Amino acid sequence: MDTKLADLKLKPWLLAELNQLGYEVVGDMQHLSIEEMLRIPGMGGRDWRVIAKALGIEWNPWLKKRR
Repeated sequence: MDTKLADLKLKPWLLAELNQLGYEVVGDMQHLSIEEMLRIPGMGGRDWRVIAKALGIEWNPWLKKRR
């Protein structure tokens, strides 16, 4: 979890936005839910999947939650 966000090869504008929000390493984002991460301006699907993989979040688009 000590992986720096700069090492993940994210888009430069997303990296700048995350740094402004105070996130420098992947572990800083651990408390955020998936919805909160995707609401960050500039966060797209590819960037989210890279961060989720670094956080250890397994996400499968074919599995749906049953409520």
